[in-house]
Amino acid sequence: MRHITLIILTFFIATIASAKCANSGIYCLSKSTTLNKNGLIILEFYASSQSLVSDLNKKYPIYLKSSNGKVQLNIIETLTGEMRLTQIVLRPASDLKVDEVYSLQIDNLPKYERKPERYNSLSNKREELTFKISSSVDIDLPTFTSTPTVQKKTLVYYGCGPASWIYFKLYGNDKSELFVRANVKNKATGKITSYILSIENGSVKVGHGMCSGAFHFGNGDNFEVSFQLFDQSGNKSSLTSSIAFSKPTKETNDE
Repeated sequence: MRHITLIILTFFIATIASAKCANSGIYCLSKSTTLNKNGLIILEFYASSQSLVSDLNKKYPIYLKSSNGKVQLNIIETLTGEMRLTQIVLRPASDLKVDEVYSLQIDNLPKYERKPERYNSLSNKREELTFKISSSVDIDLPTFTSTPTVQKKTLVYYGCGPASWIYFKLYGNDKSELFVRANVKNKATGKITSYILSIENGSVKVGHGMCSGAFHFGNGDNFEVSFQLFDQSGNKSSLTSSIAFSKPTKETNDE
């Protein structure tokens, strides 16, 4: 009887974990509600939503809309992650008007898709993705204020697979919202994968969760990464030296 109970419990845990892996989603990397006049927008397409990328501005027009009109968004870069993620960097095709509020629109989306939204922690609701345009034009290059270093490794096994992360301590300085481009090389295969990541409290996560991630750590144990700061206006720092690391192999209690 106990054996049967364990089997049932295992099944339900796996089912719950599987349910957490959605089939689609479009997300914005930026947390800021303000966009510089020369600002860029970075969107991430998850799982089945990745198929939309090749048809943006063809089948699916993507643009910023204000009360005074529309401004098309052009894709200037596409970055493909190793586990169910694709990222695009967008630039407005024409000037945005200072102090106007623009909402991000994608027309003709399939019924199962939702436009990217922003979570409002005050109202505890998801809201339309909007940006107020500032008069600032940022052309200054971001700079590292310390050398990135490995902070910790985590490995947690879930129902749909493991979450495997390397945390890097990383600080930079810039007057625009700041991200970082990670270039990870698999030493066994020579493959290099590049992806733009968020910086959270001086820390950057390189790897993948249970359902998706920019870096998979497959076909090898040893890797190296170099970092380049990337701000919301597209300014880039110099590239760091490569940092060698091995993928997590010991299970931990947290992700």
